[in-house]
Amino acid sequence: MVWLKFLYGITKEYWGGLGFPLLFGIALVGILVFEREKIKRYAFLWYTGLILVFIYNPVTLFVCKKLMEESTFDQYYKRFFTLIPILIIVAYGFTLLLNKLSGVKKLAGLLAIMLIIGVLGHSIYSESWYTKAENRNKVPQDVVTICDIFADYEGDTISIMAPQDIAVYLRQMDSRFTMPYSRYLPDEAYELTNLEPDTQVVEDYCAGKSVDFVVVSAVESTLNTYLDNGYTLYGRTPYYAILQVPDTNWVLTEYSDDADLQGLCYTMYNENDGTLIVIDGGHIENSWKLRKAIRDYGGTVDAWIITHYHMDHIDAFNDIYENPEDLTIKDVYVTPLDADTFYSVAQEWDDVESFDKFQKITEGADNIHEVQRDDVLEFSDGLTITFYNAFDDVVVECAEDIPNNDSLVFKMETEHRSILMCADCHSKFMAEYLVETYGDELKADILQCGHHGNNSMPTETGFYELVDPDIAIFDMPDAMLTSPQYTAGALAAYLQELGAKIVWFKTAPNAFAF
Repeated sequence: MVWLKFLYGITKEYWGGLGFPLLFGIALVGILVFEREKIKRYAFLWYTGLILVFIYNPVTLFVCKKLMEESTFDQYYKRFFTLIPILIIVAYGFTLLLNKLSGVKKLAGLLAIMLIIGVLGHSIYSESWYTKAENRNKVPQDVVTICDIFADYEGDTISIMAPQDIAVYLRQMDSRFTMPYSRYLPDEAYELTNLEPDTQVVEDYCAGKSVDFVVVSAVESTLNTYLDNGYTLYGRTPYYAILQVPDTNWVLTEYSDDADLQGLCYTMYNENDGTLIVIDGGHIENSWKLRKAIRDYGGTVDAWIITHYHMDHIDAFNDIYENPEDLTIKDVYVTPLDADTFYSVAQEWDDVESFDKFQKITEGADNIHEVQRDDVLEFSDGLTITFYNAFDDVVVECAEDIPNNDSLVFKMETEHRSILMCADCHSKFMAEYLVETYGDELKADILQCGHHGNNSMPTETGFYELVDPDIAIFDMPDAMLTSPQYTAGALAAYLQELGAKIVWFKTAPNAFAF
């Protein structure tokens, strides 16, 4: 089960090894056997047991997951371990054991316990993060210099991303510093000191977390790479440079599906004028998350693109459109699959109920627009959406899995970046048609893999080589991507060989700067 794997993972990460859990267990047993005073037994044993039950409880996990920030949830949850008086229990438990000894045996026992603790522990002086104090604040001098650089900064908060050896001190020195992570750095942060950094990875992360500044290594190769890719120098220290993140007009965000299944849910948001585009939405379990995202972006959807009518794409939309509450939905763009055709080809897995509900709640609505192949939508700051597939005679000619292959396939692009969205279009016929008809127009920096990457467009069609993406998105959970029951893993390996980075729900929400 997912929650069991999570608890096992954070336990393993918290303890780091078996040594101290073993000492802790021995100490608890010692207290249980030798301590007779009830108040002390309650303080050590029953309190500890209560905290352990609290931590290892699926109800606690569920409630905390709803309340805590998703990006740092595991780190916050792990802090519950600090409620357990581990060091006190170890010390008291072994003190009780030593009291049962006398003379030379007690001295030998004390030395043995000290030796065991020393061997199992780690000296802070040998840790990579330990540095000798360079000033009266007892922090690296670079931290003091960075704080001085921001001394005249007029904002109430300074959203910043920094390497680990200084990140832990910045917030101690100036409360205005805010970071999108705690002491445990995300993978993206390691690019800050990489000699050959992928600056786009950092820009994507900053766009998704609303970070304004990054602290990078002042090594010439690293700094110049950032400066060459639009970052601007704000200040520098002997070892680091403070850079302003390039202005991002549009941010595309991929969300996981709360049904813990495959699904498709994206937002495209313009940070300059507040324009919001939503793509599909996922299962109905996802509607609360999507409502929250729309509210966070101002409460108005300027354009909602519905690629096709399966529940893992449309049920959240149906729920919100039927009962928008305080949200406003302006224009909705759909593939023009008519009811007669859908009912004539629908199989048991084609979610007739979802299609029926869409037809019912949108009947007579004047904001529903049917998209035709080659239609183009234009938005602010140079964003264009070009449609390469919609239900028409080509899809009918394909004759295979029409409810999926009628998906809207489209390219969203700005001067800065592009993504090809394939929704659930997946057959060999459709892949070959797209390759032959549109050729190099399909090339994109990011590819949203058709049919979530499972039973997707065949590799022999040349489709993936033509698109040639830097990033390939699989809209599915880890359990599906890694399961031999699905073909997604094989496609992911193929795309990795072509040089693409694979992104899926494991790290969602995933943001991409446009």
